[in-house]
Amino acid sequence: MQPYKSFSQAYALIIGIAEYEGSARLPDIVAKDANDVVDVLTAENYCGYRETNVKLLLNSEATLSNIRSAMQNIASKAKHDDTVFIYFTGHGGNKGNTTNPNCFLLPFDFNASVDNLLYEQELSNLLSTINSDRLLTVIDACHSGGAARFKSSAINYSGIAEESLERLSKGKGRVLFASSRDSEVSWAFGNDQNSVFTKHLILALKGCANSSDDLIRVFDIFDYLEKNVSKDAESNGKVQHPIFKANLENNFPVALKLGGVKGVRISSNLDNNTITPDRDKKLEDILAILYPEGPKDQEIWLRAGGDISRLKSNGSGRSQWYSALRTLKQGGGGSDIDLNSLLVEVSEDFPNHSQILQYI
Repeated sequence: MQPYKSFSQAYALIIGIAEYEGSARLPDIVAKDANDVVDVLTAENYCGYRETNVKLLLNSEATLSNIRSAMQNIASKAKHDDTVFIYFTGHGGNKGNTTNPNCFLLPFDFNASVDNLLYEQELSNLLSTINSDRLLTVIDACHSGGAARFKSSAINYSGIAEESLERLSKGKGRVLFASSRDSEVSWAFGNDQNSVFTKHLILALKGCANSSDDLIRVFDIFDYLEKNVSKDAESNGKVQHPIFKANLENNFPVALKLGGVKGVRISSNLDNNTITPDRDKKLEDILAILYPEGPKDQEIWLRAGGDISRLKSNGSGRSQWYSALRTLKQGGGGSDIDLNSLLVEVSEDFPNHSQILQYI
């Protein structure tokens, strides 16, 4: 097997703040979003970032001073052909109005009396000091908690204005993604492990974004987000549209795709619903990532014609997938399910997942 590569010419700053004081506190899923983005960036079999090049500021670490310092540190290291990935999840808003927006991100140590917010102008200045023509900024700045409820907050400002996002994307090689329009909410639903936007961002970075080589590129990521975030929200009776702003000529790489290993193809035999042992482990890994709660997640087993009562229902999602695939190979799991019907349903959910498509 080919060794994984390293995406060494890349730097990332990941900021996640849930533990604001009092009623400004956000659900714990916000911090999990940030941790999970770090995990996928630094995984050798996914994005391949060096751990020393990825800085995480979580909750109390994400003070205004520390955010400034971390961005200045990236600016001191990144060269023009390095990729820089900046991700923020927490509170953000607009203290102005639609005509004259005055937008901000809220650091952990915000204090209304001294007005220590990270305003758009300062953020733009900090971004402009980064000498990179491959700069992606991602803002997931308005969450809901639990089963599709609005967040509770003492901060009643409107969302970050599109005009502000436009200004933040100015400068050669800058791209900005925002999780929703300023009139919308960035949702988290039911038993999802991540908020809707970040869930699909992570899936894109795990290889679901369509690409023609061993790199995941910025346009490919947003194409995946645009198709899947809105669809996911709509399926839960909500509205959410991610935003894209850019000033660039090249579809630059953001990360490695699946560790930069390409051309690996392992034989399978779907006619008699069997797969070779090495593919069995690979498929288990893929399904555990796409459906982390197991075969019941998003009713994938049921939609494929299976009977969930025939399967093991305890243990982790990964262990449930191990048991389910083993049962399926033995002809069980329900009278109307086979490996092909399962994979067809998965491909409907993830139409650009190249590894799934290899099975069909």
